[in-house]
Amino acid sequence: MLNKLKLKIPVFASLLQPSAKAAVDDLLVELRTKFQTLDVEPDFRIYSQPHIEPASFPEVHRSAQYYLCLIATGGTESLCVEYASMLHKRAPEKPIVLLSQPYMNSLAAGLEARCKLVYETKPAYLFHTTDHQEMKNLFTVLRARDYLTQEGKQVGIVGHPSDWLVASDLETIGSKSEVWGIKIHDDIINLKEVMKAYQSTPHNSSEVESIVRYFISQDAKLSSLRPGDNNNLWLWDNARFCVALSKIVKQYDLFGLTLRCFDLISKKITGCLAVSYLNDMGIPCACEGDIPALVTMMLSHSISGQPSFMANPVHYSGKHLTLAHCTIPTKMTMHVNLRTHFESGQGAAIQADLRNPDKPWTISRANLWENVMNCEEVIARNIEAKSEKRCRTQVDAEFKSEEQLLKYLRKSSGNHQILTEGSWVKTFQLYKKLFIHCLIIQKAYLPAIVFALTSKAVSYTHLRAHETSLHLVCRLLLEKKKKKKK
Repeated sequence: MLNKLKLKIPVFASLLQPSAKAAVDDLLVELRTKFQTLDVEPDFRIYSQPHIEPASFPEVHRSAQYYLCLIATGGTESLCVEYASMLHKRAPEKPIVLLSQPYMNSLAAGLEARCKLVYETKPAYLFHTTDHQEMKNLFTVLRARDYLTQEGKQVGIVGHPSDWLVASDLETIGSKSEVWGIKIHDDIINLKEVMKAYQSTPHNSSEVESIVRYFISQDAKLSSLRPGDNNNLWLWDNARFCVALSKIVKQYDLFGLTLRCFDLISKKITGCLAVSYLNDMGIPCACEGDIPALVTMMLSHSISGQPSFMANPVHYSGKHLTLAHCTIPTKMTMHVNLRTHFESGQGAAIQADLRNPDKPWTISRANLWENVMNCEEVIARNIEAKSEKRCRTQVDAEFKSEEQLLKYLRKSSGNHQILTEGSWVKTFQLYKKLFIHCLIIQKAYLPAIVFALTSKAVSYTHLRAHETSLHLVCRLLLEKKKKKKK
């Protein structure tokens, strides 16, 4: 469950007229009501010019993941720029979010201040508070950022990524303690720890019985199963693994994880039910140790508040992409049918239909080494005639056109794709603009710096001929600073 967004918002106002103070107070009452309908609790603090000195700037942003301020009136442009510059100097990677409103020349002042900050290569963005959808997207993104960067929270990698995920392993994405603000547990958690917890969990424990009942309630044909029948131990064994993995989540205080699940097959169990169950419980869980897929699922969950379907793209034709996998959060589904795992014929897997098909869904995958979020809106449909040559749950994702589908696949950074109910493309794009774009800029500077330190002098024409899109950003910024010095 995602918490309501709580914001401390410094308000800059030029109270030169006697009526200005009352007007600003009325404005804040109006905005407070509007923000609360967007699931936001605002705490406005008024700072008026010319009564405020830079030394007394508000200190509400020291631990924040973003800098937020409301320009209530005109005449505050210099104050806003000075304040934002101080914040940027403290943490240049954090975005500066300016809010404007429709009275007292607020929008005009916001445009002027943003222009100055952007000219100085500071990551400043302006949002107008009367644009309901824009504000909803903004607050959704800010809440997502707060959720993903919670103090003390981390995701875990249980077992190394599967051997076949050659583009999704730690070496390829870079072994990091943090990805896109999400903290990763220092060490890979040994799968033996989970198996030890599994072995110590008896079949008749209350936790196991609770999970068995959870899945039986969704598959009508299993209603007659009893734990005493040895033929039915497959369900109890897989429920025991659900309990064991849940214990690891609690032990390491994880709010997301990815699991090397195929190693479990030799024990005649699978991770399919455990992955489904944890996602249902609000803990994003990816299988096969796929780290980019986990990051995508974490971002999707923090934005939508829902679980996601992690799936293999198995076939495309025209504008249709077929997705399939042996696990899916049952909260997303109907007509659940527990079967064996497709590739191995062992353990338990989930075959099901989407609960809300024929509506807009979002397909996505994070590219962690280029800091790009590949996402498109699709219409997700259930496949009635499911193939026995594919993973159990099968879904058709219809793109707007064949060209859009092919472009999406060309940009894809690996195997598993993440399907989330609802239209979230614009929200993903806004998250990228505020919190990932700065990583692209930083990456753009690095090649130029390394080149300058290690290479011989070459012509400007040579540099332009070998320029990539990332270097272009770097060059434009450097040229702007060069013109400014002249």
